[in-house]
Amino acid sequence: MSLRFTASDQALRPMGRSTAGVIGMHFRGEDELLSAATVADEGYVFVVTEGGYAKRTAVEQYRPQQRGGLGIKVAKLSENRGDLAGALIVGEDDEVLVVLESGKVVRSSVSEVPAKGRDTMGVVFARLDGEDKILGIARNSERDLAEQDDGSSVDEAESPATEKEPTT
Repeated sequence: MSLRFTASDQALRPMGRSTAGVIGMHFRGEDELLSAATVADEGYVFVVTEGGYAKRTAVEQYRPQQRGGLGIKVAKLSENRGDLAGALIVGEDDEVLVVLESGKVVRSSVSEVPAKGRDTMGVVFARLDGEDKILGIARNSERDLAEQDDGSSVDEAESPATEKEPTT
């Protein structure tokens, strides 16, 4: 589930150190918080399942709600695709890294995952061996640093979705 609300001074009023804060979202059953982020009016919600499937959905498809709600369905999940492993707010030109339980890291461009609706299952993002699963995802910040250093983008000859062995 996803909850989008306006984080104004009214919705998130300032409080003292000894207070517990305000409710951001209520949960059903065994639901738990996977990710939280600030969102611009543009961009995509990018989610990946433990089974290696990913999808991206335009932020506009998540209607703003009141703080403390139950949220909106993010993805259609099935047992063979696994639970959600991670969620990010990304742009069309971003790259993401997924970390597998085996220690491998898979890098891919967000643009390779087609933009779909909220209630869809997604597409194969990483092919997993046997009992391997995805542990988490992150935005590739090295790409951002390379663009800042020389004003150009990272070498486009590198193949997206490249698997890299961990270094020790």
